[in-house]
Amino acid sequence: MIHRILWATDGSSDAAESLRYVEILACNFKAEILGLYILPDYKGMIENFSVEEKTKFAKWIDEILKAKEKKKLEAIRKDFGAKGISFNIAIGRGIPHKEIMRVATEKKVGLIALGKGRAVERAILGGTALKVIRDSKIPVLTVREDTRRADIKRILAPIDQSHGLSKGFKYAVEISEPFGAIINMLNVVEIGEHKIPPEIVERMKAFCFRELKENVGKVKMSKNIEAYVEAAKNAWKGIVKFADDRDIDLIVMMTYGGAKFKEEFIGSVTQKVIQEAHCPVITIKP
Repeated sequence: MIHRILWATDGSSDAAESLRYVEILACNFKAEILGLYILPDYKGMIENFSVEEKTKFAKWIDEILKAKEKKKLEAIRKDFGAKGISFNIAIGRGIPHKEIMRVATEKKVGLIALGKGRAVERAILGGTALKVIRDSKIPVLTVREDTRRADIKRILAPIDQSHGLSKGFKYAVEISEPFGAIINMLNVVEIGEHKIPPEIVERMKAFCFRELKENVGKVKMSKNIEAYVEAAKNAWKGIVKFADDRDIDLIVMMTYGGAKFKEEFIGSVTQKVIQEAHCPVITIKP
């Protein structure tokens, strides 16, 4: 399933955290890792520099920054090699999200992993993570710095029942197998700000739960799947609360749950879950 993982690093603590998950995935899937660092593209910034200043700046990029980051990657390769994990190195140059996608496509990776990054202006994610998720047809793992254990024992797979069993759920099943992980299949009944009588909410949940159980019965490994229905003001809050309450290790979900898939679009539910969830999230395009 996953034979090669692209780990894109910018030297941040989020990127370092994502490597912990890349390691356990590589071990369990016997996959190789490609560590990628992208040198910044300052062409627009230095276009008015003198020839001498441009030369000096280019020399700093190539002889100091590049060497520094390559040394860090070499140290990781040595450490992983001692653990029996194949770790290769790539140094790119240019616009980060474009370089990540170029390398991921050329190397035919099965998973892209990177730190969530910090929100820019009103963006819900760091700029690079947001653009990679939008552009990528390859599953993307995003991770934020945390003190939790790096382990995958409980996987949350949010389900939009109008779409049946999605690619996201099927991917969650495949991820779970080498870990022996439990999949929590969750449907959230959105009640908004309405003061719906509790008995009506319970009926809605019961109806959704029957549908979930029917879907679980269609999956061969149903003994490792637990079905849940929760009510919440909106879907993302229900998903994040469930993940917190159940100590979920990984969320696997689609980038868009609407009726019609839109290219280069991330649904608002997915964005908020990635931003707010305490655990890593793998996103998959429909």
